[in-house]
Amino acid sequence: MIRKLFSIVVLLLFSGIFYSQNTEDLIGVPELTFNESKYVLVSAQQKSKVQFVQEYILEDERIEVASAVITIYFFNKNIDAKEATYQKTEELDRRAETDKYCTYNVTENPNGTEFVVDFITTNVPKDKKAEAPEEEFADYNIYRFRNTLLGEESTFMIIAYKEKSTEDAKGFQKSIGKKRNKLLEGIITMTIPSVTLKTN
Repeated sequence: MIRKLFSIVVLLLFSGIFYSQNTEDLIGVPELTFNESKYVLVSAQQKSKVQFVQEYILEDERIEVASAVITIYFFNKNIDAKEATYQKTEELDRRAETDKYCTYNVTENPNGTEFVVDFITTNVPKDKKAEAPEEEFADYNIYRFRNTLLGEESTFMIIAYKEKSTEDAKGFQKSIGKKRNKLLEGIITMTIPSVTLKTN
């Protein structure tokens, strides 16, 4: 049942999001601080009765050219963070079968309540006989999976960092390697305000 539920979660995470520079905060988190920089809310959507998605970029950037995007996926539902992490790594294992540069690492906090998966995905095929893309692209992502409380109810949240590149994938992989530790530390230590859902 949990696996079926998380499959639905994954589908929702990758469904399209419509951006707006003027948007209303739905979960009581109007801004974030990441590595001493302020990220402001640019998109907020209630995707279902239980799922809320909010996106943030640096306060002096525009969404069209943002250097990085931080997304909060909040589920007003009890989803096990460890199981969600496992499902994500299974997905990446499948991706690595065809993606030349797809790699990931998993970090767990000491008490086993939070998990972080950071990974690179590209459009470069692993099979040397496959047709090479006209233009390479690569993404670096950090997903922080955590259970949290809304009142007395257990809920689930993913804090996701994404950095995109259209340079050659190998070069991007090397450049990420130089700053990976700082990015990871920023997401792992990020203070997330308590969620308060907007009521009509």
